[in-house]
Amino acid sequence: MNEDTRFAGAARSGQYVEQEDAPVEVPAAKASDAEAPAPEKEMKVTGSVAEESAAADTSMKSGALSLYNTDELEVMQPAKEGARGFWNKATGGLLSLSPARKELEARALVNNQEQFEALIRQSTWTRGVGVLIANKKGNAGKTPTCLSLAAILASVRGGSVAAVEFTDDKGQLAYRAEGDPALGVGELARDLKKVNTQSQLRGYTVTQTSFASVIGSTSRSRPPLTGQDVTGVSHLIDDYFTMRLMDTGNQYSSSAFTGALSVTDVLVIPTMNSMDSVFDALELLEFLEQRGGKSTLLARTAIIVRLSDGRPEFKASRIANFFLEKGITDKQIFAVPYDEHIAERGELSLKKLAEPTRHAFTAIAAAVVAQANKTITEESLKENKS
Repeated sequence: MNEDTRFAGAARSGQYVEQEDAPVEVPAAKASDAEAPAPEKEMKVTGSVAEESAAADTSMKSGALSLYNTDELEVMQPAKEGARGFWNKATGGLLSLSPARKELEARALVNNQEQFEALIRQSTWTRGVGVLIANKKGNAGKTPTCLSLAAILASVRGGSVAAVEFTDDKGQLAYRAEGDPALGVGELARDLKKVNTQSQLRGYTVTQTSFASVIGSTSRSRPPLTGQDVTGVSHLIDDYFTMRLMDTGNQYSSSAFTGALSVTDVLVIPTMNSMDSVFDALELLEFLEQRGGKSTLLARTAIIVRLSDGRPEFKASRIANFFLEKGITDKQIFAVPYDEHIAERGELSLKKLAEPTRHAFTAIAAAVVAQANKTITEESLKENKS
């Protein structure tokens, strides 16, 4: 593999550790959690169990997703991983040390994959669902997150998932996706009134091996998208697809971004484990809070996705505390481990993602679907009352 195509520092990813920083004051509830023994009955599934450094930080249960009870999980099996697993094997079974919290969480995650997938597959809605992927920081992981989530959702649901580029100017969605589009979002916005069937709409998409449909930009330049372009394309996609994932740009005040906000049900904010990326994610939450109404609700229910690119990182607890101060709960924060395939910055394919990465994105996809269920249910209740 050409080393120049990787993120800086990718060669060190196999042994990197999070950079130590100043002590962080951990809320009392978090501190008590760290001292508590691992629960025997119900385990919370995390999106970060595959990430050694984040899992070791007991002040942050990244992506804790209490969607399922895992009573049937054999948590009392002796440890097989880590130092405890080593001593169990070394003594030929004379020692029977119980698993550490990290191993228990990893077992729970694997155990619950089928349940996550069942939630993703079986959830239905009476209209299309819009998922916004946003962070104005460049290289924050928006496009990989959009494509990976779309791939998981489509592969589990059997298609009917579209990933669309709603950046103001031409973005990287088509470049990172499989295939080479003949037509894209610019042409679709131009031809909107001429597209009246699913077959016509498919001409502007590229189908992935995961069965997700990507609507990006072609190799040609395109005019900037307007809010009207975004809402028009969204409504058309919703006529023929169940879920619409929107890869957005870097300017929150732009017409295209505000148009995307108006057709969003669930907000996903990806961020690298660096302070510049995190601060831009926090700025988005502040921007949405100030807008009020639906935007405030999106901010408070946002799903935060922490990605790793192999470079030195800040402690997970410090990053978590910034989001906790904004009202985000630890159940809304997920971590995706370093994945060389993502770091290559080339074409992304679901089958090439590492297993821990797929597990993490499956947990995130389940959280997205669960939030969509809640949002649309509350919307229906309000409509019925009125």
